[in-house]
Amino acid sequence: MDLTLLIAAFGGGLFAAAIGGVPSFIFTGLTVVAAILAGDFGAPAIGIVSFGSWFSPCIAFAGAVAAAGYAKKIGKLEVGCDIITPLAGLKDASVLLVGGIFGIIGYLLNFTIGTLIGANVFGSVAWTDTVALSVVISAILVRLLFTNSGLTGKTPAGVTRHYLPQGSDMIFTLVIGAGFGILVGGIVAAFGNMALAGSEEAAYIFSQMGGFAFGIAAFGLIFACMGLPFYGCHHIVLPAASTAIVVFSGTLSPLAAIIAAAITGVLGALIGEFAGLTFNSYADSHIDPPACTIWVLQLINFSVLPLILPSIM
Repeated sequence: MDLTLLIAAFGGGLFAAAIGGVPSFIFTGLTVVAAILAGDFGAPAIGIVSFGSWFSPCIAFAGAVAAAGYAKKIGKLEVGCDIITPLAGLKDASVLLVGGIFGIIGYLLNFTIGTLIGANVFGSVAWTDTVALSVVISAILVRLLFTNSGLTGKTPAGVTRHYLPQGSDMIFTLVIGAGFGILVGGIVAAFGNMALAGSEEAAYIFSQMGGFAFGIAAFGLIFACMGLPFYGCHHIVLPAASTAIVVFSGTLSPLAAIIAAAITGVLGALIGEFAGLTFNSYADSHIDPPACTIWVLQLINFSVLPLILPSIM
């Protein structure tokens, strides 16, 4: 454990609470894309800035989620699941301090899940997306500590609750999941073909396409902050790209990579909708559906799929 980064995590959670959860997440996406494109020069920034104490979602975004839930509890925020509004505008130091405390909690959760549990139980620190799982656990703590709505919210009397999209919404979900999966699967396969032809630069981008796709999708949430109906899709493109990387590496088949990415894309879209309807309907805090989706699918991509399709690249 890096004590310096642990201390800095307090500031990361506080900073994100001040500027808002989604704005902080947008910076996660921006910095990870910039760091990947910078190659060796940008590599340190990925672990310290993008997924470290400044903008790691389990520190920054999770800290902002906690601050919003607390602000609702003390009557300073109308909606506890508001993850867009910069909470510095509330002029309440206690709200920002809660963000900082949960920044530290997020750091400790990720360290425990990855370095301690991952290495000693699963034999790998990267057994799943530990950042995403830490975001989920932190949000569950917020729900239990700061709200009375229970883990899955309280359904009003007489309301029929659905846990998956209905009718045309289901068709839309399937189409967008498959389409986005096909897109990233095709991009991964194209870089994979270039890598097989001897391009070291393409091989590097190929290996980083999960993070790159995530970064683009996360940065795209800037349009949601503008009030536009932007479809948050990092829970689709990140796991789909990861699947495509494993499948291409194990088969050297572009078609297999694209098909596998499309399947993962559909699963990502469906799990995301299920998590959102399950945890955030009629609730006073935010449990992140994309984070729920990502850790489940990355568990498959990191710990299961490579056993079935070991790399031959």
